Amino acid sequence: MKTRILEKGTQLFFRFGVKTVTMDSIASELGISKKTIYQYFQDKDSIVFDVVQRFLEEDKKKWDMLDAKYSNVIQKMFASMEVMKDMLKEMNPRILFEIQKYHPKAFALFQSYQDEHISKKISGDFTLGIQSGYFRADVDVMFLTKLRMAEIDLGFHPDFYPENKLSLYDTQRVLSDIFMRGILTETGLTFYNSYQNK
Repeated sequence: MKTRILEKGTQLFFRFGVKTVTMDSIASELGISKKTIYQYFQDKDSIVFDVVQRFLEEDKKKWDMLDAKYSNVIQKMFASMEVMKDMLKEMNPRILFEIQKYHPKAFALFQSYQDEHISKKISGDFTLGIQSGYFRADVDVMFLTKLRMAEIDLGFHPDFYPENKLSLYDTQRVLSDIFMRGILTETGLTFYNSYQNK
């Protein structure tokens, strides 16, 4: 039952954001009483925390899978966007902002994951890209890493491009494309364009 509650919570939070989803709505969607949920979770905050923790564990597996499958950093970048495609198309763009505002413990877990895992993965990819001759070597890797992570976060911020007609996925895809074109060498750009056109 705990797994079912987490799965339904994840589905509802991703679709509607965390602010509007209540314990009652989760219980109603599952066809159970709110009392049943309280047998497994102290409050909504604990559900959000476990949902974030579960999501991050799955995300780590996806990154590890991409690392194992792709040695070419540009191919890996395109593959990572495909992996995120379904998730981002279903995700409410306000979810991270609302977790940060209303569930600081869960957001701290997310930030820790970004700092300890995602940051290392991205900087490792940039280093590999430079060594492969695909990325410019005249820009500091840590600067690139921080810039890219800030750009990803910006795409989730509710005040960013408020008239945006793009989905969350397309927003991140366009931001990624602009970023990549700024750091590619001529060799990298040729490969990037040929791969993008496939």
